[in-house]
Amino acid sequence: MGLEILVPLVMGALLKVAGKVADGALSAVEDAAADGASGIFAKIKSWWSGDSSASGDLERFTAEPEIYQPVVEARLISKLADDPAMQAELAALLQSAGPGVDVFQSIATAHGVTGAKVEQMLSGRVTVRQEIKDASSNVVGADIKRLGQ
Repeated sequence: MGLEILVPLVMGALLKVAGKVADGALSAVEDAAADGASGIFAKIKSWWSGDSSASGDLERFTAEPEIYQPVVEARLISKLADDPAMQAELAALLQSAGPGVDVFQSIATAHGVTGAKVEQMLSGRVTVRQEIKDASSNVVGADIKRLGQ
């Protein structure tokens, strides 16, 4: 898995841990996603523990992700480029969680909106979160035809 794919996936997991993707009550599916994200966060925290500057940035990221996201992302790119073994470990962690889709929609007025339309998903997870002020008609959270097995 190349850095152009790995880094955004890892950053998504880190943002989930920082609480910016799924704040509020988590469903069982979101709990599983958060557990996977926590594993990735723990792996990076351990990996960066010998670098006080990087580990400090990671700690500050958890408090202020919107400010420190570019810093942590730049460090990830730099450090992963020099460490193919860690690239492989993080890729394996992400792949073990299976495929996942997170949909967040914040809409003032919704008409004819579907959060996720899935046909035949045999593994993985789908999380749909919709915040709609005025749902006039035809608003669907998830339209799924066949989910597992």
